[in-house]
Amino acid sequence: MDMLIWILIIVFTVLVFVLQIPVRRSQRPVVRVILFIGKIILFIGVAMLFVAADTKANYSHLISKFLVALYVALIGDLAGSIAEYACRRIRNIKDRHSGRRPCNLPAVAIIALVFSLCYYAYGAWNSGRIMMRELTVRVDGINRTHRFAFITDIHYESSDLESLITELCQRINEEAPEFVILGGDITDELTSNEDLYRVYEILSSIDAPTYFIYGNHDRQISSRFVGGRTYTDEELIRVINDAGIRILSDEFIQIDDDLVLLGREDMSCESGRALWDDLSDPYDGALIVADHQPYDEEQLMAEQSVLQLSGHTHAGQLWPLQTVYTLLGLPAYGEFERPGTHLIVSAGAGDWMIRMRTEEHLECLMITLEMQ
Repeated sequence: MDMLIWILIIVFTVLVFVLQIPVRRSQRPVVRVILFIGKIILFIGVAMLFVAADTKANYSHLISKFLVALYVALIGDLAGSIAEYACRRIRNIKDRHSGRRPCNLPAVAIIALVFSLCYYAYGAWNSGRIMMRELTVRVDGINRTHRFAFITDIHYESSDLESLITELCQRINEEAPEFVILGGDITDELTSNEDLYRVYEILSSIDAPTYFIYGNHDRQISSRFVGGRTYTDEELIRVINDAGIRILSDEFIQIDDDLVLLGREDMSCESGRALWDDLSDPYDGALIVADHQPYDEEQLMAEQSVLQLSGHTHAGQLWPLQTVYTLLGLPAYGEFERPGTHLIVSAGAGDWMIRMRTEEHLECLMITLEMQ
């Protein structure tokens, strides 16, 4: 865990609390309620800015640390506000005149600070392990049971990820899946040239046939924010191929006599990707679609597949963004039924920028297809 973030969390928590002392002493409940709602909006806005925006600020480690520290400080302050409200309510029950006196503000400040530090500690701890999540889906069109792994959104660019991914590959080999799908964003704009080679060297240790689809970061399309690319498209392709991994870009492949995989080009591809109606499956068998982003509604309405696998969302990464995405009608995490497919959105095996996750665990999906 980064010491600078710890320091920033303490500073921001104290600063946010001190700035609100006049309001906390106010005897006007409406003012406190308005402030509380404003802090919730600001809290969610900071989380969105860190995770969802695509600006130069999001590619700066220093700015990201400030944003995460502010996010944590705000949620700690919200916890302090809830404790303060509970204190006032208890006093009102004991003495109807007690509401005229503010609660013990130093105690509220301590609650806010302790909650902030514990919250960050949990987020950092939760980001330090990858869970193997088992899913079973009953489908038509297959002659036997199939079992495979789906890994997405590693975002490899840090030394602490190396041990996690190495261990993950060992665990996958122990599970002995028929094949493995890499769902994109294995690397990103912050991946060094050395790390590009290292992550695919690690992934090459997977014993099963492995297939790769592009995410919106693999080609470093936002590298202008970090001073340029560290590898070319051609180098990326060569490194992936040298690792024994097959790239699928709007391509079908026959996995078994009763199973076909379509790897979709990502929606962010500057040269575009094929329209769903222009794709023609030359094989026979139940169809699995791997598409990094789960947002192509036209495809989800039209495709006839037993399964679509996506990532990209990180399950929101920072609470409560998963809920925000869901309220916006976006599939953020889990399983969803669509007219022509069963959509599974993974939380991913890595984080964006800072090693912190307060939503779902990092995960690798082990998926079993059973006959209907």
